[in-house]
Amino acid sequence: SKWKVQRTLKSIEGDLGQARLMWGLLGGPDERAFTSKLTEVYDVDFLKAPQGLEGSTYTYDGQQLGSAILDRRSELASRLHIRPDDITWTDLGTIQYSKPPNNEQVSLTAVKRKSEPISEEGFGSDEIFRVSSSAGGIFGGASVYRAARLRRRFRRGFDESTGRRVLDGIE
Repeated sequence: SKWKVQRTLKSIEGDLGQARLMWGLLGGPDERAFTSKLTEVYDVDFLKAPQGLEGSTYTYDGQQLGSAILDRRSELASRLHIRPDDITWTDLGTIQYSKPPNNEQVSLTAVKRKSEPISEEGFGSDEIFRVSSSAGGIFGGASVYRAARLRRRFRRGFDESTGRRVLDGIE
């Protein structure tokens, strides 16, 4: 199902320069949203979790239901304003894309992933990525590998003004 995300940066833990770099490589399109704490708005899809993934099913009101996972391709396409077809997903769980505006080649590989099943308190994920991108500067032709940990937690709620279903999130 499609959802609209409104993301506002509230705080940063760790090295500001490395956080800014990884934020951009994970889809952050406009540095102003990172440095000036402007609200970034984009669309995401949630997909049915694959069978066998830890936490892919849960019990609600006595019924066995399937969990949802974030569609990383739709998130990157929406955040970077590129076509989903321009994002490649390999059999090994690696996502590859060209980051605008200079078409820098980026590769994201999930090396560890844990899903938190849906409960009354919400749901979430904890992922560690290996990120390959250009070294930049005079070493622009060389690739650099970095690691990033991305923890997300969502909880269901309602918009107070419209009564519509919303997801509150922390990352």
